[in-house]
Amino acid sequence: MNALRRGDTAAADGASAGPAAPVSPPSLPGPLFEALLDCAARRVSGVLRVAGDPGGTIHLAEGGVTAIETPGAPSPEVLLLRSGRIPEPGWAAAFTAAAPDGDLAAELIKRDLVGAGELEVLLRTALADAMFVLACGQVTGCELDQPSVDYLLPLMPPGGVGWLLAEASRRIQVLGSLPSFITHDRDRVAPASGRLAGTMLGGGQDQVLALANGRRTPRDIAFAVGRGVFSVTVQVARMHASGVLVIDSRRAVSPAVPGAGPASPGPAGRPDGTGSGPERGQPGLLPRRKRAGGPGQGRPAQSRPVAGLADRSALLRLLRPGSGTDQDQGA
Repeated sequence: MNALRRGDTAAADGASAGPAAPVSPPSLPGPLFEALLDCAARRVSGVLRVAGDPGGTIHLAEGGVTAIETPGAPSPEVLLLRSGRIPEPGWAAAFTAAAPDGDLAAELIKRDLVGAGELEVLLRTALADAMFVLACGQVTGCELDQPSVDYLLPLMPPGGVGWLLAEASRRIQVLGSLPSFITHDRDRVAPASGRLAGTMLGGGQDQVLALANGRRTPRDIAFAVGRGVFSVTVQVARMHASGVLVIDSRRAVSPAVPGAGPASPGPAGRPDGTGSGPERGQPGLLPRRKRAGGPGQGRPAQSRPVAGLADRSALLRLLRPGSGTDQDQGA
């Protein structure tokens, strides 16, 4: 079994506390954070549907977070399979065996496909990565549904909201402190010409370099290799700073709501907006999973909005610190 990458596990250090973990969350603006703090205070169980770009669904149990689904970050299944940690035949057999009671985690552990501790670290890493992606995106509103719904690989006991928001803030600050500023879902990277002769690459850089074809963003590469978006973005930023990668173009992003702030400064995208995601090659767009009953698609009568529309975009611009901040050598 392949060991978890150090950059992917750094987020889970000290994150084993449950919903009542005494971690002070950062002062991050927006309806998403207000909604999560409200749910934690009231020990809510249910699903928090986040509208915006990329948007997603946050699964809650007694005020803690058990899972986050978003098209902006790889799911635990993607992290396990595309990284090669679990072979596809083994996953399929465990999935079939777990179908009657729905406890896939126990089945994976029983079959020695993954260790209990390794799986917990991976699930926490996936949570932190998904929250980072949501925090960097545009959130136009949140809506709470009760009761909760089943999820394939929930984290039990749930992760504390305080830890999760603090981790999102830390990751944003780390990216802002790096010598090269790379956006995970906009900057399309390509190899730098004339700089690779005699260059020794390691630590996954060769894999990133092979996928950097001028059409993929760090987010696309993360999906392809089964790693966290944050981890890959940090690595891409360092490869860019060392001259191994260049920003070939930038994907254009339309404001999620009227009057939203401008996107982060950087190279202009190609006029035709050409680009591709890891699963589908749609010009200028990231792959989207359409889920029935998402935000704005007609929620049941018990649904209760917990935060209204707001113009909250590009937290990277709001929180980017000056130089001298923690470089997060383990990222």
